[in-house]
Amino acid sequence: MLNLLALNIQYNKVNPNHGVVSITIEEADYMPMVKKQLKHYAQSLPIKGFRLGTASIEQVRKMHGQSILSEVLHNLADDALANYIKKESLPVFIESLLVESPKAEALKTQKTFAFSYEIGLIEDQNIVLGEHISVNEFQIDRVEGKLVDEFIEGACMVHGEAVEVPESTEDTLLFGTLEVGNDEAPMRLRVVVDRFPQDMRKAFVGLSIGAEVPLTKEHLATHSTALLGISFGMFDALKKADTPYVFKVQAIKQVTPAPISTKLFDLVLGEGVADTETAFREAIAKVILFDKRIQAEYAFYADLRKVLFEHVAVSLPDAFLKKWLVAKNPEATLQEIERYYEDSKEDLKWEILLSILIRKNELTVTDSDVIEEVKRNCWDYLQKQAGIEEMAAYNDQNISKFALDFLKQKDGKNYLTLHEKLSRARAIDFIKRNIQRVVENVTAEAFDAR
Repeated sequence: MLNLLALNIQYNKVNPNHGVVSITIEEADYMPMVKKQLKHYAQSLPIKGFRLGTASIEQVRKMHGQSILSEVLHNLADDALANYIKKESLPVFIESLLVESPKAEALKTQKTFAFSYEIGLIEDQNIVLGEHISVNEFQIDRVEGKLVDEFIEGACMVHGEAVEVPESTEDTLLFGTLEVGNDEAPMRLRVVVDRFPQDMRKAFVGLSIGAEVPLTKEHLATHSTALLGISFGMFDALKKADTPYVFKVQAIKQVTPAPISTKLFDLVLGEGVADTETAFREAIAKVILFDKRIQAEYAFYADLRKVLFEHVAVSLPDAFLKKWLVAKNPEATLQEIERYYEDSKEDLKWEILLSILIRKNELTVTDSDVIEEVKRNCWDYLQKQAGIEEMAAYNDQNISKFALDFLKQKDGKNYLTLHEKLSRARAIDFIKRNIQRVVENVTAEAFDAR
């Protein structure tokens, strides 16, 4: 075990959200581990001219001494940094950046080695919540017939008889991709030419496969999500854009809509879910209601974040973070780094704000909290899927073992993912309890028109 007291570790807080940790490693710190590694290599590493395990430690030192020393030094420095951060409870919010380490030539001559890490810190500040912060929360209680009609119309188009044609006309359906920017993958989309406003259709007539044409939110305003083939949330985001998208045509089809029948019901919902049009419409309404409630939840969190940032200033170590991005993405251009950073700033501020609330209000998620969450999910799943006899085969002990095994998988990433999820949920719940939430019960259509 590395003795922190034996190492020379210096910490310099550059500003409230940026610090530097310097670590000096002396020969007495690293030599025992180097000797151990040399012995291990001599016994296990195939070396030309020697039978396995017969090479001398000195021979291994001549051939691999510098690489072994470098590996040991970096491991010692990384461990020392992690232990120091934990011991001093430094509020680090991003992976530390190694900015100084021994050069190859130094490994041949030096006995003392220096490492330096830059770290991003969560600023120690008070976040004042209260009734002065007000956010609307929409709770959708029902879906009107209009949205159901639009959904069914889109389903009839999708499942109708389609014939591919070489050139678009006013009565064709265009399939393609939308370049949405921000380095995201193109969005798959379909548009119906005769659904565009009359004065906007001309640009979409006479197109062939491969053609590219600007598409604005005004074009999309007369389409439904069912026709476009995207979620309500994606549609909402597209309608907020101020600049045109680029729509690339991949297929052109003339479609005869499918009739409303049990065949359509089975294609849309699954076999046997609905056997009448009334049952079909009711099932579709439930699907839309589920999606709309998710959209309303996302809208609440987006508004919550926006309102909080109007009352709370969260600063970022811009220079350090850009330097960090350059180091972690060596193939990216400076323009790409700048664009990515600008796109990510608000998300970073939000995560830091939540982290401040967690630290200030004793909301920290413990290991036992994470384990209990996995166990709870296991029991919920078993209660839904297993019968009484199968349930009887499980007890708290074997569920606990399953939980621990699950959290160790993927090199501990399952644990980190769940820990972050619980931490975020705990912080947001704290915010909701300490601000003014204005709850409005609305229809799905009224939510769209907000």
